[in-house]
Amino acid sequence: MKNVSFLTKIIVNLIAFAIVGTMFKGVHIDSIFTLIAISVLFGLLNAFVKPFLAIITIPITAITFGIFYLFINGFMVWLTSFLISGFTIANFATAFWSAIFLSLISWLAEMIFFKRDA
Repeated sequence: MKNVSFLTKIIVNLIAFAIVGTMFKGVHIDSIFTLIAISVLFGLLNAFVKPFLAIITIPITAITFGIFYLFINGFMVWLTSFLISGFTIANFATAFWSAIFLSLISWLAEMIFFKRDA
């Protein structure tokens, strides 16, 4: 697997959030500038906050055989919507399912466009 740069992750997040914004009725993105801000903030939160959350939730993640990690992903999407005013998510369930689709879209986009190995 190749190392993916931070800028590449931002671009992939941008694509993924644009797709998720059109797929889910509970997700609203005001403008392209908001989409860019979402992508940058989400990348920063995933780089700095998510590893900390993953470490402190190791026991519950282990007990649930990794399923709790999906809730961490949903929390990261919800936190992004909380911090950016032009990005709204209806509820945590929408954030949870959005995070799952974001992960799938990001994985697929990196694999196709950036020649990332599966």
